[in-house]
Amino acid sequence: MQTVTVEKGGGSVSISTKDSSLFVSGSCDSTAKLWDTRTPARALHTFQGQGGDVNTVQFLPDGRYFGTGSDDGVCRLFDTRTGHELQHYHDQHSTSRDPSNVTSIAFSYSGRLLFAGYTNGNCYVWDTLLAEVWLLSL
Repeated sequence: MQTVTVEKGGGSVSISTKDSSLFVSGSCDSTAKLWDTRTPARALHTFQGQGGDVNTVQFLPDGRYFGTGSDDGVCRLFDTRTGHELQHYHDQHSTSRDPSNVTSIAFSYSGRLLFAGYTNGNCYVWDTLLAEVWLLSL
């Protein structure tokens, strides 16, 4: 057994469905990190750009992409191979002065739909290809 030390406040992890040695972590330093358990001394890549603590991370079923949800009320989709942010999705009913934190995310089996839960009780279902709200539950 090996121990991987993620950043202080790292509270969410997701294991790749295609390669169980890879996982992503979210932390309170506004980053998500890609790790390989075979080389646990350092992260393979650090994904910047979140506007607050990263509360939740989740791999898509294909194992190449993952999503994050953070305190700025935004969900983001990243590519593990390129390290780029592909898209972002934000709670359209919260204000920029008082955003609702994203508390959880999940993807449909196909990866087409992103489900996001917020601290204000809203739940969005996003179409990841069109970056549009498919369903909203208040």
